[in-house]
Amino acid sequence: MEGPDVQDDGMCFACGARNRDGLGLRFEFDGHEVSATVAFPEKFQGYRGIVHGGLVSTVLDEAMVTLLNRIGELAMTAELSVRFVSPARVNEPIRVTARLVQERGRIRKLEAVASREDGTDVARATATCVSMGTYTAPRD
Repeated sequence: MEGPDVQDDGMCFACGARNRDGLGLRFEFDGHEVSATVAFPEKFQGYRGIVHGGLVSTVLDEAMVTLLNRIGELAMTAELSVRFVSPARVNEPIRVTARLVQERGRIRKLEAVASREDGTDVARATATCVSMGTYTAPRD
């Protein structure tokens, strides 16, 4: 998992401020959880009108790693498990929230949920992440 030079350069597909082709996720952090809202345009569909599951997985993963970043840890996902509950529709606002469940040494266990505005779950995820040091936010 460890790389010699792991840095956030602002080009992350999910949240990178410099990536014009990315999702542009902007997370709120309350000291314990992160959350963001995303509405996937049609270009991210799988079947007609339904968001591709890989994109839903991406935002769940991003929420969990972003939470670790916000608490000051540089981390990478070692394992991700996603349970799809209900199809996300294109252009439908989806709220993604993540929380830390367990810390043991460098290993972090997290949970995330993607839900509709009415609270109905679209997908739930768990992840095992490895802390690789201190996180430093990219400079603009």
